Amino acid sequence: MFELVRVLSQQGLVRVELAKWRGRLVVVKRLSGFSAEATRRLEREADVVRKLDHENVVPLLATIEGALVYAYVPGVNLAQALADGPLPVARALKVVRDVLRALEHAHLNGVIHCDVKPSNVLIRGERALLTDFGFAKDLALTAITGDQQLLGTPNYMAPEQFHGIRTDHRSDLYGVGALLYHALTGDAPYGSQVLRFLTGDDRITLAPLPAEAACLAPLLSRALAREPGRRFAHAAAMLDALQATPIGA
Repeated sequence: MFELVRVLSQQGLVRVELAKWRGRLVVVKRLSGFSAEATRRLEREADVVRKLDHENVVPLLATIEGALVYAYVPGVNLAQALADGPLPVARALKVVRDVLRALEHAHLNGVIHCDVKPSNVLIRGERALLTDFGFAKDLALTAITGDQQLLGTPNYMAPEQFHGIRTDHRSDLYGVGALLYHALTGDAPYGSQVLRFLTGDDRITLAPLPAEAACLAPLLSRALAREPGRRFAHAAAMLDALQATPIGA
């Protein structure tokens, strides 16, 4: 059915493979062993991604015998692109605009991604695509067992998500702010001190942006606000603010 090209990753029982299927390269996400909870999570991921149809979201092509078959996106992920340091400001903003468009679509469909981070953003030419909805929250579906456990990546995780709240779409906007900060500075927000920040220590502060990106400081301050009510109300509002910021001002 699938002709394995190589294993891309293995995290616990979840294996992601590059494979050939029906004459094309695809990415297959499947379990390498049995776990009732992992099986439910993979089924939930399929239910979530089927609701989404957007040029900045990696599409699900099929589900076959419990495996999820995604379109293959040639290129690199943002984490790989940042391995050599920060992106040029214009490039960083283009990536973030695409991510915000993907999230606007997801949020309008009742889906919160819950794990916005560089490795979940794929870059293909001039376009960025959001992927991996494995931790996503679908507000229209009943929570599955384990949904309140800590899911996500601390340096890109909103404080309320760290405390187990996964029902606020503004958590994703915090993740976008963290992603943008990393793209502009070359470092993840708060570095090794992130857990102190997430647990409420406001003495932990961010290093300043480089001079060429200093005009984005007010936008990032709002996106990375500890309280969700101080952030942008929705992805479209953050996108509008980003597009209205005069770079170099």
